[in-house]
Amino acid sequence: MPVDHLQVLIVDDEYYFRQLLLHLIDWPALGFTVTAEAENGAEALELAHSRKFDLIIADINMPGMTGLDFVEALRLAAIPAKVIFITSYDIFEYARAAVALGASHYLLKPVDEEELEKALKEIREELLQQRRLSETAAGLKLQLERAKPLLREQFLRQHMLHEPAEGPEVLQEQAKFYEVPANACGYAALIAEIDELALRYNKEQERQLWRFAVKNIVQETMEASGVYCAAIDGDDGKIAVFLALPEFGSSRLTELCERARSFINGRMRIFVTFAVGQIYESLSQAHLSYAEALYVLKHKFIQGGNRVIAYAPDREGWDGFVFSLPIDRSEWVSILRNNDREGLLTKIRETCQRLIDTQAGKEMALFVLMECISLGSAIILERGGSLPKAWLMESHPLFKQMYGIETVDAMERWLQCFFGELVAAELSKPSSPRGKSSEIVQKAIGYIQEHYADEAVTLQLASRSIGVNPSYLSHMFKKETGIAFTEYLSDLRLERAMELLREASPAGLVSLKVVDVSQSVGYADPYYFSRCFKKKFGIVPSKILQS
Repeated sequence: MPVDHLQVLIVDDEYYFRQLLLHLIDWPALGFTVTAEAENGAEALELAHSRKFDLIIADINMPGMTGLDFVEALRLAAIPAKVIFITSYDIFEYARAAVALGASHYLLKPVDEEELEKALKEIREELLQQRRLSETAAGLKLQLERAKPLLREQFLRQHMLHEPAEGPEVLQEQAKFYEVPANACGYAALIAEIDELALRYNKEQERQLWRFAVKNIVQETMEASGVYCAAIDGDDGKIAVFLALPEFGSSRLTELCERARSFINGRMRIFVTFAVGQIYESLSQAHLSYAEALYVLKHKFIQGGNRVIAYAPDREGWDGFVFSLPIDRSEWVSILRNNDREGLLTKIRETCQRLIDTQAGKEMALFVLMECISLGSAIILERGGSLPKAWLMESHPLFKQMYGIETVDAMERWLQCFFGELVAAELSKPSSPRGKSSEIVQKAIGYIQEHYADEAVTLQLASRSIGVNPSYLSHMFKKETGIAFTEYLSDLRLERAMELLREASPAGLVSLKVVDVSQSVGYADPYYFSRCFKKKFGIVPSKILQS
């Protein structure tokens, strides 16, 4: 039987009528194959339970179980085969019962060939349409099942990072669909961060593998204690973990985190910091626990990494300390000028300890770090030296490490390296007389003089060309020249414009236009150029052209 043929069961107590139906039409040509016959309702019901039929053609009047009783039994058994009733009696009650049982057609004996073929064509189209819809639905269901892990991850991320907008009933239904426990004893969130991951591994693929391994260990540790755990990728390389807990307290959760951390240290030889939020009663409060985990993770900078930091309400006061910058520039400059290495190490230790004592945040610590770099830069330039290429840029190995500093201990080690190696190496070079402008500022001035006619010239482009940080160039330019970079650029452009106007011959002035002058010195907008020109020289360029 061809695979696309629909299977038919004929039920009639008259053998000769069954044979008549078999030979009345060309069943295969219509896409059907008669695969079974039954002479009564009971026999037909047994066949319908054991085999699948797409269409059943049944006589209504049969001894024992009638055709109507047979089809009613089919419907009770949820057997969805299409049905055509045939009968020798044109009785309204039969027709009404057939309709009530969901029969597709009701034909009278003797069966008309054209009428039967028409009925079969309609039924085949209906069945094929149902099959197509069923296959489409099955495909969609399969796709949904395959996508469910990703959808579950998005659902959990949404409810950890944000307060849910849905009501409790909708949230319960969503949790049920994503197979997330909706009636756990408690809910919590934690963040696992692999310490110095970006510094140790340059390739993102390597970092992803380590995060994957840590997620698996955390998940296995939690699930072994009956905790529902979903570890997903969070922001900035962090691992966000959603937990649905059985009946135990926060101390038990901290213990499990410590167990996972210890296992990772021992087996994988990497350090991980765990930040743990409080346990809440409702799934809708998971975002509160995640916010608390984010909050305590900030204090990894002061406390150090490779530990479990659990949220406690009394930590809320940490951000309230009044912090004064722990750097006396005159003392640092004196130590650096005298090349006092011991004194420098003492100052670095004191500065970092001050950060710890005041529970300063990472932002303040980075501000202190930049102040120390400024001191080192000033001493190098004071001695007539020059700053190394890519100063304060990530392409410089040491400054790349600076942007990955995660703890005060790491900051202290970095400062020791910065002053002990980089600054010391520059200071040990033979000194040269220091001119009016440092080498960096001279290069910046040269860049402006060469490119002033290009309207796209910016501080960022100049700093990139020289190989220094834009903020540092801006600071040094103002310090050395007394005016800002943009002011110097504007003054040079306007001076060049005045020279163009003065040097032009009387005949040339006639054909020269303000727009020509403005564009030749880097101003795209001639009206803005005219305002700047008048502000500097007290006269608009058009007046000079007319004189």
